[in-house]
Amino acid sequence: MAERTLRILNKILDTIIAIVLILAVLYSVYSLWDNYQLYQGIQDLQVKLKDLKPKGKKPSFEELRKINPDVVAWITLDGTKIDEPVVQGKDNLEYLNKDVYGKYSLGGTVFLDSRCNKNFQDPYSILYGHYMEKHLMFGDLELYKKSSFAEKHHTGILMIPGKKYPLKIFAVLAVRSTDSYIFDPSQYKNNRQQFLNYVKMKANWMQNDKIEILNSQSGNYSVLALGTCSTDQVDDRTVVLAMYKK
Repeated sequence: MAERTLRILNKILDTIIAIVLILAVLYSVYSLWDNYQLYQGIQDLQVKLKDLKPKGKKPSFEELRKINPDVVAWITLDGTKIDEPVVQGKDNLEYLNKDVYGKYSLGGTVFLDSRCNKNFQDPYSILYGHYMEKHLMFGDLELYKKSSFAEKHHTGILMIPGKKYPLKIFAVLAVRSTDSYIFDPSQYKNNRQQFLNYVKMKANWMQNDKIEILNSQSGNYSVLALGTCSTDQVDDRTVVLAMYKK
């Protein structure tokens, strides 16, 4: 009797293990499919938006703003796949998981800090975008962590309605998400020299001549910070700093 009971229990245990393994396999297959759908959806959206990218010396955002009046700019970094519309929401949470069409998307949209002037006339502005693989969103900011890449690719374009601002990248940093120097737009405005000294101290790569231009206030320059999650630690952020003349 005991042996029979033991055989029955073993069969039940084997069945449970088989079910768990099958469920694990099914979950893995679903996760792969879901991840593929996510990335494919973002890639398809990028292709669609490229046709709406503003062109000419005085770029028009009319078509983009028909889709979403929150569109304020377009950012392009040379040598990368970063070529994205920029929105500004009512706060810094609105576009974390919403695409430019206003639909739910884990990839979100590149957005301007809600505390910054949408015409990019502030001394310091911040753009945020999710880190994603396959060169999507702000995933390519990770490339700048290699000095050899930053040395060769340190230009880009910021477009706003009617204007183009050539970008000159001058520093790359790895900071915490709570870094008040980098993620508080008022820090640069209130104490430029202290801010730039902090950048010198923290930078993985920088162009000192450009920092000195900013420090001397020679020319009407503003700073644009581009931030994304880092692959190093959960609370780390990769930040690329660029300057442009207004």
